[in-house]
Amino acid sequence: MRALNTFLAVIVAILVVLFAVSNRAPVVVEIWPFPYQLELGLYAVILLAVFVGFVTGIIAAWLSGGKRRRELRALRKEARDLQASLARANALSASKDVPLR
Repeated sequence: MRALNTFLAVIVAILVVLFAVSNRAPVVVEIWPFPYQLELGLYAVILLAVFVGFVTGIIAAWLSGGKRRRELRALRKEARDLQASLARANALSASKDVPLR
């Protein structure tokens, strides 16, 4: 599996380099409310947009999983409490030599 991941990463890296070399034309990027202009390569603008979209998607996925993470924390706490209760019951029955059913 690790070899497959490495292979795919190399293929993606090669494709990104080929894309960057093929799209070197300069473009002027204006950020509307600000009076700034940037002259960047077309590849930089596109790769930056893809990166921003990727990060936005990661954040959205993390935020949408909040309810599930909260439920898992509650279930883990309940399991720990039940294990502690069972351990106390076992210790109590061992001290009285009464088997639990």
